[in-house]
Amino acid sequence: MIPSTTTQSEMKWLTFKLPDFWGSALVNGDYSGLDDDEEKELDSFVNYWNQHLYMNTAHVPSDENAVIESHFMKDHDASSFGVLACDCWEYRFVIRPNSPFN
Repeated sequence: MIPSTTTQSEMKWLTFKLPDFWGSALVNGDYSGLDDDEEKELDSFVNYWNQHLYMNTAHVPSDENAVIESHFMKDHDASSFGVLACDCWEYRFVIRPNSPFN
């Protein structure tokens, strides 16, 4: 899948469909809910995108009741990092100024 780009408040964001179980690690830096394989897959994703995105800016959109929409997906943006079909959330990351995605 190809992540989409949006602009908000003079910042550009790249949007991905990623595993919901990555949420705590991406948003809060808490890897305690991941097993060793899941942590390696997430680290591979972060290392791959770190030069283009501020990885510490993960945002998961929710509605006014803080409900996060989840969808079961076979083809998502973490598939190429070894993650199998799973429930996914939409995650947004701020694009670095020097990135070609900007």
